Amino acid sequence: MDNKTPLTPKKRGRKPINIDLDRVEYLASLNMGIMDICKSLGVGWDTFNKHRNKKNSELSERLAIGKSKGLERATAKLMDKINDGEFNAIQFYLKSADRERWAEKIETKVNINLNEIINQGKGRIVDQSVEKLEIIEPFLKKEDAKIKDDNK
Repeated sequence: MDNKTPLTPKKRGRKPINIDLDRVEYLASLNMGIMDICKSLGVGWDTFNKHRNKKNSELSERLAIGKSKGLERATAKLMDKINDGEFNAIQFYLKSADRERWAEKIETKVNINLNEIINQGKGRIVDQSVEKLEIIEPFLKKEDAKIKDDNK
């Protein structure tokens, strides 16, 4: 009799995919898009999205936390530049924060007289049809002469 241990049967199905949540948070803080995060983690979008859409998903929480951390870091740097008196930073902040008063607006006014455009179009159609008739008439006269000669 052999003293071999019995073999355990192999588990069926796919292996579970573990997503590194700390890495997701870091990549989201860099303002990377979801497709770029998936590529960086080596996970397909469908798998990532499935985990993100689960009820009470820590993955979606970590994405939101990462994005807010990145925004906080960028805002802090911008405020440092503003406190140093850097004009471009101040200008950027004002244009972003209060668009109504500070954003540069470009207004373009266009007046279109459709009646005039339609009349010009009609004039072109009439002119073209007259030109075509003038070109076709001599040709038709020659054809009529040939037909008469053939009937004789």
